[in-house]
Amino acid sequence: MSQAPAVSEIVFPDGLVGLPALVRLRLSAVPDTALYELVSSDDPTMGFIAASADNVKPGTTDLLCARGLISQGEWVLAILAVHGEPPAITANLAGPLVVDMTSATARQLVLEDPEFPLQAPVEEPG
Repeated sequence: MSQAPAVSEIVFPDGLVGLPALVRLRLSAVPDTALYELVSSDDPTMGFIAASADNVKPGTTDLLCARGLISQGEWVLAILAVHGEPPAITANLAGPLVVDMTSATARQLVLEDPEFPLQAPVEEPG
């Protein structure tokens, strides 16, 4: 699933890894991009830009499903970051966000597998 979701707020009952107080995040599509913005409702100074994990690495959702780590219909997002000089965009595939679109609940996986790098390069469309 790489389209904008129908929900506007998702709940992480256990918070995010390293940020357990961030439980509720507002989710919105960034206009004219394939990106999503997540802003904490608990701490509005905290936010992230994310992309569908399948847009970063095609087949991610199928692979996680085949390994029994997610269920059919769950949506997988990768948080993006900017590193280095010159700046490069990377995606955290080692800690993807898994969203159940039916219940608007989510969890963050922690994957220790070279198939899912912490800083996967993101290709600019072009």
